[in-house]
Amino acid sequence: MLGGGGVANWQLWLPPALSKPRFRLYVAGHSVSVIGGWIQQVAIAWLVFRLTNSAFLLGLAGFLLNIFYLLFGPLAGLAADRLPRLKTLIVIDIVLAALSTLLVAMAAAGVEAVAAYLAIAALIGAANAFEMPVRQTLIRIIVEERALVTSALGMSAMVFNVGRMVGPAIAGIVLAYLSEAWCFALNALSYAAIIAALLAMRLPPEPAGAAASAGAAQTFGESLQVLFAFPAVRYFLPVCVALGLLATPYVPLMPSIVSHFFDGQSSTLGLLMSSAGIGALASATYLSLQPGYGRQIRLMTIAPLAVGAALALFAWSRSLPLSLLLLAILGGAALLGVNATNAMLQQSVPDAWRGRVIGLYSMSFAGTAPIGGLLAGYGAERIGLTTTLTINGILIIAAGFASRWRLHNHPEALRGLLRSLTR
Repeated sequence: MLGGGGVANWQLWLPPALSKPRFRLYVAGHSVSVIGGWIQQVAIAWLVFRLTNSAFLLGLAGFLLNIFYLLFGPLAGLAADRLPRLKTLIVIDIVLAALSTLLVAMAAAGVEAVAAYLAIAALIGAANAFEMPVRQTLIRIIVEERALVTSALGMSAMVFNVGRMVGPAIAGIVLAYLSEAWCFALNALSYAAIIAALLAMRLPPEPAGAAASAGAAQTFGESLQVLFAFPAVRYFLPVCVALGLLATPYVPLMPSIVSHFFDGQSSTLGLLMSSAGIGALASATYLSLQPGYGRQIRLMTIAPLAVGAALALFAWSRSLPLSLLLLAILGGAALLGVNATNAMLQQSVPDAWRGRVIGLYSMSFAGTAPIGGLLAGYGAERIGLTTTLTINGILIIAAGFASRWRLHNHPEALRGLLRSLTR
């Protein structure tokens, strides 16, 4: 009895989504793939900067890796709804592995044409824009139960943030002792893990034409009309836009922040970035332990207020311990807001529309981040870092209060949202 009770108590501390064997396979394969992706992202940045010594081209490489979430978000979501998700995800992963293999060949051959590496970065960014909605809509099928989506997305966020810590560390070691080509090779091999996991799950076949029967809306404009009829899209997606456009730009600005606010040392940069990552990881752990949708609406209304306040206060802080605390709050609250919104979107719309709503979600958050980075960089040069970050924080708070006000004045929308979650 002691043994059985011990197992039961231990299981209480596990994310509920891990009770599903298929999801355990997914986490194992996805973890390897995420670490490989971070290794490659660091190696691309290092290679571009080593060849050019240009901060602009370094920023351009990052821009190309992310802008396609904005350009292709709705189209990628439609593809996730119209195509067989498992087969599509495997094909995309094979394409990404092939692009990494091409990088291996170029780097090993000593190719120094930066335009070629930037072109491949753009192709990787485009493929990732399609991969995200397909993979995230497949999670609902993998965990089988709608109520487990919050836990599954929280676990996925944990994997992402652990990869964000582990991947760059591995890349640093490989770059120090080997070369960029080895980093690209590690990422190419990492796709074997997620492909093997997807095949081992033996998911049930998707009903033919299920997505096509979502309704009569066929054109892009008609699809948007249907999507914005869902309360979760109408009331919470604008907050994601505010977080992507106004909160995430502190990341590319961080080297300048360290130089102007603190001692300009790379160790300080690492501490600040790690603090935000720790906050995000703590929030992801909290979300992964949630058995259902209970706290999502409260999280989505509080999170932007916390993000905006932390960002505005960080803009004026010159104390490193205080700044570390504020960045941990910022990183944690931002992850709570966007991941709770993601879970709410997936749980509140019909299955046949999940791809399109996640396409809008990726466009709203990940797609607006590179635009926000460009605007924040321009603002920092014109009016200064402190003023730019303060304005961004105030605007995020305003977006949070606007969302709360709209929900308060439309209680029927909130009731409709709760009904859609419990159906």
